[in-house]
Amino acid sequence: MKFSIAQSEFLDALQVVSSAVPSRTTLPVLSNIFLEASEDKVEMRATDLDLAIATKARANVKDSGTLTVPAKKLFELVRKLPKEELKIEAKDLTLNVGSKSGRYKFLCIRPEEFPALPKVEADSEISLEPDLLERLIRRTIYSVSTDETRPALNGALFQVRDGELRVVATDGHRLSKASCTPTGGIPTPPKGDVIVPLKALNQLQRLLALAAGPVSIGISKNHARFTIGDTTLTTKLIEGPFPNYEQVLPKQNNKHLRVKREYLAQALERVSVFSDSLTRQVKLSLRPNRLTLMVQTPDQGDATEELDAQYGSDDLDIGYNAAYLLDILRTIDSEEVDIRLNTPVTAGLIAPTAQTDKGSASKEDLLCLVMPLRLAS
Repeated sequence: MKFSIAQSEFLDALQVVSSAVPSRTTLPVLSNIFLEASEDKVEMRATDLDLAIATKARANVKDSGTLTVPAKKLFELVRKLPKEELKIEAKDLTLNVGSKSGRYKFLCIRPEEFPALPKVEADSEISLEPDLLERLIRRTIYSVSTDETRPALNGALFQVRDGELRVVATDGHRLSKASCTPTGGIPTPPKGDVIVPLKALNQLQRLLALAAGPVSIGISKNHARFTIGDTTLTTKLIEGPFPNYEQVLPKQNNKHLRVKREYLAQALERVSVFSDSLTRQVKLSLRPNRLTLMVQTPDQGDATEELDAQYGSDDLDIGYNAAYLLDILRTIDSEEVDIRLNTPVTAGLIAPTAQTDKGSASKEDLLCLVMPLRLAS
């Protein structure tokens, strides 16, 4: 294997795949990046056996070939080299990197030991604009559970219903559902619902920030594949079943509170300074066209803020975890939010009053559920 490549081109590709390299592993080859040079490109792959990322970089290839190279050391070296053309050559199980002023030799592992990437025989293909997929993930990812005793909640549900793509996540205390109707439709819906792991969602968010064109999503029984330009992320899916979230969405929440999102978020951040470090409880006291936020903690002090709001139902006092409310408010783009309530012990629903125009023709929707905290009598 022999090729030359621009330092910036090499570094960008290494940065993309390096995040899939596990920090600890019992298989030494997984600490390496797989390089394959052919024609006018170098393909790079990394995997931890659950998730794999592959990408391509332009290069002047003189001799094709494959090799696996220590990921961390290769990335560190290339990052510190000047922006110039690098000359790469493999001999036996060594990789030589040459710059204008230096020569560097890596001891490598045979490419045959590197695991093959899973072939996703997709029964469904969905195409989405990257900013749209990024919003679907950002509006739900904070609700994904990290409790490993409930593995079905350790990811987000991807569900297609009536031409609409829904992404749903819950940790048992809160639930977020973001949906869209792609302008091009969904020609081949998945045969069933799938659960994409949190780790893959985090990696996707990072890759989508670099995307320039549509994202292709391929779904099979056990894997999902996300293709973003020259980069492909493949992940194992979590075995279900995912809870029937539609059953927990309350139907009797007819007390509507409308309040400016930014004002509510800022007030919550201030009063929550005095909240209990574990429960983060804040009391919402609703009166006609008035919302009062109150925190009373015996060993911390107390805080009170009043906000103008639209509310015309019965007086209501209800407690919430301030951190949960803030997570929701940060993902909403509209100027006002609609908070739908019923009793002090039933879940509340929060939704934007209007979707901000993002320049996309796809119809979008967002609904968040949060369980209340019981107030001291």
